[in-house]
Amino acid sequence: MSVSFAVDQTAPVAGVRFEHMDRPGPLDWAAAIRRRFGFRLLQQLNVIAVRHGLKLMETDPARMHRFLAYRRRLHHRLDRDVAASVEMDAVRVAGPAITLQSPPVPADWFAPIRGEARGFIFYVHGGSFVAERSPRLTSLVARIAAQAGARVFAPNYRLAPEHPCPAAVKDIAAAFHWHRKTWPDEPVVALGDSAGAAILLSALQLAAAEGAEMPDGVVLLSPWVDLSLQSWSVIAASLAGTTPYTMECLAAMAHLYLDGRNAADAIASPLYGDFTGFPPVLIHASKGDILYDDAVRLAERLRDAGSDLTVRLWTSETHLWERKLTAKARQSTELAADFIRRRLS
Repeated sequence: MSVSFAVDQTAPVAGVRFEHMDRPGPLDWAAAIRRRFGFRLLQQLNVIAVRHGLKLMETDPARMHRFLAYRRRLHHRLDRDVAASVEMDAVRVAGPAITLQSPPVPADWFAPIRGEARGFIFYVHGGSFVAERSPRLTSLVARIAAQAGARVFAPNYRLAPEHPCPAAVKDIAAAFHWHRKTWPDEPVVALGDSAGAAILLSALQLAAAEGAEMPDGVVLLSPWVDLSLQSWSVIAASLAGTTPYTMECLAAMAHLYLDGRNAADAIASPLYGDFTGFPPVLIHASKGDILYDDAVRLAERLRDAGSDLTVRLWTSETHLWERKLTAKARQSTELAADFIRRRLS
């Protein structure tokens, strides 16, 4: 693995662009140090919850599923307060009137409030493979839809551990095939964040292997693409306290999703799959994220496959910082929306 070459390359590579988006000043470093104290507390709380859940899985599966249901409700409730921003930019709408059969999986649709929407965003949400789309992720995709002037088709997928890999991948692959069949002449850009990026990329690799038409572009925010956890940042960020997550937490979520499957199987970890023929790809990642090196290694694989690739790197943001309503979150979503808008034109 040549991480340093991918990030610090000086010789231009055709179709590949690495852009460093910020340079931290003294005040930024001081704020990062303060954040670490909060992250350490969150790490401890997350590890306690994970260990408790895994212990229940071994001793009392019924209680484990009740505990998981409680954690899902808690995850949703903690995110609920920011969901009001959805109504400012884009709204949830009824699915378009179509003559073909309904989507193969439950799905949500969004459309901008202002202007005439063009094309689609095919959105696959994250949630560590075990959680539904949270209000903050709903807010995120609504903001991007408004900024890009596009409609959103957001299929849901079956969750682990009740439905382990490859259930989610098959759901998203079926939804993508349905969408392409239903609107064959409409441009579409695929968007995935965090664990949703793994599910999306694996589904697109399945579609490509079957000869299906690819989307017009792919956007990945803080992608998690290697469930074998071989990226150095998984260890380094856990130890440095630059993230509220730990390697132990990621390993637990991967364990629930894999259910005994080899973590290096491409249908679970698309990093090890085939990227031949992929459309232009945009990756946004932060060096402060526990999954930073997943993004860098993915960029290397895409570069080696000859993809048109843009990678934008921030310095000290945490995982999927676009969920927040900060200046750098707006910067990232606006740049992602600009990429989407150009691909849909």
